[in-house]
Amino acid sequence: MFGGIARGRLTEERKAWRKIHPHGSVARPESLPDGTVNLMVWHYTIPGKAGTDWEGGFYPLTLNFIEDYPSKPPKGKLPQGFFSVLYSEGGVP
Repeated sequence: MFGGIARGRLTEERKAWRKIHPHGSVARPESLPDGTVNLMVWHYTIPGKAGTDWEGGFYPLTLNFIEDYPSKPPKGKLPQGFFSVLYSEGGVP
């Protein structure tokens, strides 16, 4: 993978995530078929909050980072049809 500010920042954030992250949450950069890691695409699993209708559920989210990160935020996407309040292509408003 190429270097750059975004990838450097994501590498540091990945190290920090491994040490301290919300209980039950999982975040991993995308693994490519050749065994390398794509730091620009992350797959998250977020647990439902206790005491809510979402308790006990696990909710997937994909974040696509751009080269302008951290100056510009990543785009988040849930699986298509996951929530009706999302854009039709699964994007988060």
